[in-house]
This record gives sequence, C-alpha cells and structure tokens, in this order.
Amino acid sequence: MAATNSNAPRNLLAALAVVAVLAVLLLGSGAVASNGATALGSHTTSRLMSDGGPTVSAIPASGPVSARLSISPGQVQQGQSISVMTTASGGTPPYTYSYTGLPNGCSGQNQASFSCNPSSTGSYNVQVTVTDSHGNQSTPSNTASVTVTSSNNGNGNGKGNGGGNNSSGGLSSLFSGFSGILWLLLIFGIVGFITWILLIVGVWIIAITLVRRLPKRGAAGSVAAFTKCASCSTPIPVGTKFCSECGASTAPKTA
Repeated sequence: MAATNSNAPRNLLAALAVVAVLAVLLLGSGAVASNGATALGSHTTSRLMSDGGPTVSAIPASGPVSARLSISPGQVQQGQSISVMTTASGGTPPYTYSYTGLPNGCSGQNQASFSCNPSSTGSYNVQVTVTDSHGNQSTPSNTASVTVTSSNNGNGNGKGNGGGNNSSGGLSSLFSGFSGILWLLLIFGIVGFITWILLIVGVWIIAITLVRRLPKRGAAGSVAAFTKCASCSTPIPVGTKFCSECGASTAPKTA
C-alpha cells in the first residue's frame, strides 16, 4: 500500500508534463497559421475541417487591371480592313472589353483582338476599358488613332486603276438614252452639211474650169472673116480685092 502511494506523485508529474507539451504544440501551430494568413495578403477565406479545427486558405493578391491598345494600319481607305489588339494585365482573368470611339463597321466588339472594315470616313480616337472576373476595371487605355479616307478609284474597283477608262465611261454616258440619240443626229447632220458644202464647191470648180476651156464668143466668126491669098497664102480679110503681101488680086479668075 505504501508503494502505491509513493508512485502517485510520479504519475501526476508525468501527466502534467504531457499536458504542457500538448499545450505548447497547439499554441505554436495556431501562431504559424495566423502568421501565414497575414503574410499571404488580405484575400483570405476560412473553412472548418471535419474534426472541427479551423484552417485558412489564401488567394494571392494581384495588381490593378491595366490595358494597352494598338490599331494597325493607322490610315486606310473606306472598306479596307484594320486590326485591333488589346493587351490586358493584372486582376483575375477572364477579362471583358469595352471599346469607345470605333468607326462604323467596327463598333460593338468585346474581344481582345479582332479585324473589321470601317464603313465611314473620318479620324477616330479609340480607347478600351478592361474588367476582370471580380469586377475590377482598368482606367481607360492609351488612345489609338485611325483615319479612314474615301476610296478615289474612278469605277470603284479599289485598285487605283479606275481612272484609266474615265473617257470611255464619259462617252458611253454621253451617247446613252434619248440625249445620246440627239447627239448622234447632231453629229451626223454636221458631217452631212460639211460633205454637201465640199461637193458643191468641187462641182463649181469643175464647171468654171470647163467654161474657161470653151472658145470665146465671136471666135468662130473672126476666123471665118479671113481667107488666104491664092498666090502667097497670106491671111487677108474677106472682101479684100488685093493681097497686102504680094499684091495679087483676090477676085476669082474667070475662064
């Protein structure tokens, strides 16, 4: 009985030692968990384990949402394509995109990168705002500019060679419809009038040439008023009795 009573203090001391060790271990693990949650940042959540003990899981904190915008090329003709690209960083993906200042034909886009064909001319200053999955928004991005000019290609083929056949297009439009018929009649009338004038002038020149070649009036009578001398063949006026050259008589000889 005395031996049993002598072992009681030893058992009590051993039990107290075990309790102290357990207390130190519990306090140490709680301090580590608390310090770890503080070091991981402000985004912390907690849940209960199956045995009722608390545990802490942390989501690493990230920087603010930012966006960088680029558009290429910076100048196009109406109907040509442009490429828009946004680079987002920070926050928690996925992101949503809200663009402002896009030209007609490109508005309503909500993607990080896309291509479109502007349908209206002018100069446009485009910006984008990015929102992450937690609703955190970026400040408006840098401004990217694009200038859209009208297509100046004559027939609208977009290759710069439409001006080469503007003259034929003008002629076809001139001679189309009722006005074209009037123009044709006018041209044929002018050509016909000039042809008739040239024909009349030609006939007149021919007539004058023929008239000049005809013998003059009285030329035949003047030729018939002379005769030749029977002796020397000298032309003498009809009715002359003696030849002025040889003096022979022009009277007919009687038998």
